[in-house]
Amino acid sequence: MVLAYAISPIRGSEYSVAWNYVNEMSKKNNLVVLYGAAGNHMGDFEELESWLITNSIPNVRFVPVYPNSFTLKLNYLNRKNILPYVFYFAYNSWHRQVYKTAKQLIAIEHFDLIHFLNPIGYREPGYLWKLELPYIWGPIGGIPNRPKQLFKDLTLKNKILFTVRNWANSIQFKYNRRLKEALTSTDLLLTATTENQLLIQKEYKIDSIYLPENAIKESKSIPRIINIKEGDICNIAWIGSIDSRKSLNFLIEALGKVQIGNWHLHILGEGNLKEKMQKLAFKIKVDDKITWYGHIPRSEVFEILSSAHLHVITSLGEGNPTTIWEAMDRGIPTVSLNHCGMKDVICERCGVKINVESVEQVKTDLAYAISDLILNPTKINNLSAGVLECAKSHTWSKRRQLFNGYYELAIENWKQKREPK
Repeated sequence: MVLAYAISPIRGSEYSVAWNYVNEMSKKNNLVVLYGAAGNHMGDFEELESWLITNSIPNVRFVPVYPNSFTLKLNYLNRKNILPYVFYFAYNSWHRQVYKTAKQLIAIEHFDLIHFLNPIGYREPGYLWKLELPYIWGPIGGIPNRPKQLFKDLTLKNKILFTVRNWANSIQFKYNRRLKEALTSTDLLLTATTENQLLIQKEYKIDSIYLPENAIKESKSIPRIINIKEGDICNIAWIGSIDSRKSLNFLIEALGKVQIGNWHLHILGEGNLKEKMQKLAFKIKVDDKITWYGHIPRSEVFEILSSAHLHVITSLGEGNPTTIWEAMDRGIPTVSLNHCGMKDVICERCGVKINVESVEQVKTDLAYAISDLILNPTKINNLSAGVLECAKSHTWSKRRQLFNGYYELAIENWKQKREPK
C-alpha cells in the first residue's frame, strides 16, 4: 500500500515524483495507491480519473480518498487563497480518512507493507504508522530552516514571514508529539537530503537512509554532450515560481555584474514577483538579455531547457527540485547555492556550488562562476560530460532497485521489533 497525496500523469513537482515512482515500482510490485489530489487542491481528481478512462498501469490500483464535507469546509479558505495555512488542518483531517480507508482495505486484502511516499514535508506524519504492518516513511524533508543570512533582500513582510516560519518550524520539529511517535514507529526512515538526515539523528537519535525523493526518467534518445565554443551565446535557464523563496533577484543582479555580454537568460515560470523582477532587470540594464516565458506546458519547458548550456537554482529552500533532474537528463550543468538537496546531488564533475554566507557574497560568487564558464566554454563542455556520468546514479531504475531492497529491510526490522526478548 502506497500513500501518495499528490499524483498526476501531467504535472511536475510532487505530482510527478509520485507518478514516476508508481510507474517504476509497478514493474516488480503490486501497488494499491491511496491519493488525495491530482489537481490544484485536495479532492481535485479529474486529471487522473480522465487519464484512467483510456489508460492503465499494470499492477496498480488507484484509490481516491475523497475529503468529507468537514475536511472540505476546513480547506475552503485555502482553496480561495484567503488563508492558505488552514490547509494543514484540512490535511490532518484528510489523513484521518486515509487511516480509516487503509484499515478497511487491510481487513479484506493482504498487504506486505505500507509506504508513505509524499508530500515529503515532515510536518504531517499521518496515522498509517499505527497499523500492524511494516511501515516505511519517506523520503522526508523540510526540517532545515531558511538561511537567515540571505534574508537581506526580502521585503519587511517576507522577512517577518520567513522568520516566523523558521521559529515555528523549529518548535514543531522538536516538540510535536505525534511526529516523535511516527518517527519512532517507522520501520525504515528515508530522508531526502543529508541536512534532514543529520537533524533527525541529532534531535531524535534515529538513523535514516539518505535518498533523494526524485530521480531521472530515462529516455530512449541518446543524451547530448554540450559543445559550446568561445564567442557563442551562453543560454542560461532558470525555472520556477517567481517568488521570495526562489530568489530570482540573486541571478539577475549577478548577471548585472557579468562583464562579458554573450549570454541570454531564459526564465520559465510565473509568480507574484514577476513584475518586480522585470523592473529590476530594466534598472540594471540586462532586460534585453532576458526572455520571460511565463507558465508554459512542460513539453515547451523541455524544449527550451534542451537548448540551454547552464541551469541555475537560487532557492532559499528546496528538497531536490525536479528541474535538477530534468537538466541532468539533458547533460546540462547546474550552478546552485550550496545547500538543500543541491548540495548533495551536485559535485565538481557536474556543476558549480555557491557557498551561502551573505547576500552580496552569493551575488558576487554567482557572477564570478558564470563569467568564468562563459569565458572558458570548455569547462561547460567538460561539466556536461560529467553530468551524463553522474546522471547514471540517479535513474528511476536505480531507485527501484534501492526501494525494493529498503522494503525487504523494513519488513525485517518490523519482524525484529516483534520478536520476544
